[in-house]
Amino acid sequence: MNPMRSVSAAVLLAAIVAVPGTAAFAATMPADTAKLTVGAKTDLVPVGNLVDMIGSWTAGDLAFLDKATSIKTYDTKALYPAAEQAKIASAETAKASQLGKFREAIRSDAALNGWFAANHIDVNRVIAVADPHGNPEIFLY
Repeated sequence: MNPMRSVSAAVLLAAIVAVPGTAAFAATMPADTAKLTVGAKTDLVPVGNLVDMIGSWTAGDLAFLDKATSIKTYDTKALYPAAEQAKIASAETAKASQLGKFREAIRSDAALNGWFAANHIDVNRVIAVADPHGNPEIFLY
């Protein structure tokens, strides 16, 4: 038997096996490729709604962030007036335990943690996430 035929068959088989895996990998766009957009003051949720969201999260929140192609961030310290920031700070203190668990879950997700690092966002500032109409948002304090 021709030794080149065996090598060619092996290369062809490897290429066939590799292509479907590549397509499947590309279809699961990790969060580290999601485009960062900055939320504007005109898009803010009322502070009462935000206070209710602080520290509330599920594993599903990580999943929608992982699958996002774009994630909008809101810097609450820059966007909310001082009186509303006091309410946010109070909620952050009251829900410190839940926030700690959420932040640790983010750090444990390699793709999501990589996205935060690549976009120079401190995970310790994350206080809430939302997914209105399939458009993920992260609130920072």
